[in-house]
Amino acid sequence: MTKTEAIKRINDAQRATLLNDGNTIWSNCGRNANEEGWWLNIPLLQFKKDIHIVLNRESTKVFLHLKMKAGEILSPAMKFRCKDQMADIFISAGNLKRLADVLPGGSKYSFSKHVVAEYRF
Repeated sequence: MTKTEAIKRINDAQRATLLNDGNTIWSNCGRNANEEGWWLNIPLLQFKKDIHIVLNRESTKVFLHLKMKAGEILSPAMKFRCKDQMADIFISAGNLKRLADVLPGGSKYSFSKHVVAEYRF
């Protein structure tokens, strides 16, 4: 699955053009030490707009669509590790019900409340 294919599939399912390349963060599942999960690098200013996040997991042929509403996180620099005005996030794939940022230096923020849908491919 590619970012473009996932955006098309989500937009088709929603019957609207909600996602585009500019408002969608894409991540393929990878590894960090012994943990499997998704790396996200989100510009801090982007939290002022709606953000769509697509978490792709090739091994299980599943991707998740998450949506964070504009301004939902007022101080992202206080919630996440930051580097060069970017929120640096690693979401663990170990517990899909929690979807938490698990690396030290963050607030262990859970993205589970932002899940819109799960898609199989």
